[in-house]
Amino acid sequence: MAKKCKLHRDAKALKGYPLILRAIVGPLAPFIMVYGTYILFNGHLSPGGGFSGGTILGTGLVLCSLAYGPEKVNKFFTSRVLMVTCCAALAFYSLIKVWSFMVGATGGTTGIPLGTPGNILSGGLILPLNISIGLVVAVTIYNFYALFSEGEV
Repeated sequence: MAKKCKLHRDAKALKGYPLILRAIVGPLAPFIMVYGTYILFNGHLSPGGGFSGGTILGTGLVLCSLAYGPEKVNKFFTSRVLMVTCCAALAFYSLIKVWSFMVGATGGTTGIPLGTPGNILSGGLILPLNISIGLVVAVTIYNFYALFSEGEV
């Protein structure tokens, strides 16, 4: 009995998803994710930051889910991974902000050097805070899409 090739099984699984959308999103998705990461990491140097970068990353996940189906996205980003990412980012943000408020109230410094203006590591605590905000926003956007597409909301 002949074995069906993997490509044939994938084509059957993707039958309900638009071919044009798959053809456009396939090559663009990595660039969308890289651009979102770029905006996230350069937010303290140029317009952008945590919310903007997280929105681009979350929208990239939504586009992948629209083009290839939620099953493909859920292979890598299960609900557990998304919740752990969101909770860890919120906990990190909270700890860093509490620490900076306590240290700042006593007149001390945060201990993170500011660096040379214009360099990626020149913003002190802004970069780690932008990353945590971006992760929370990306997970939230994807979770809203997942909830609405499944009809739970």
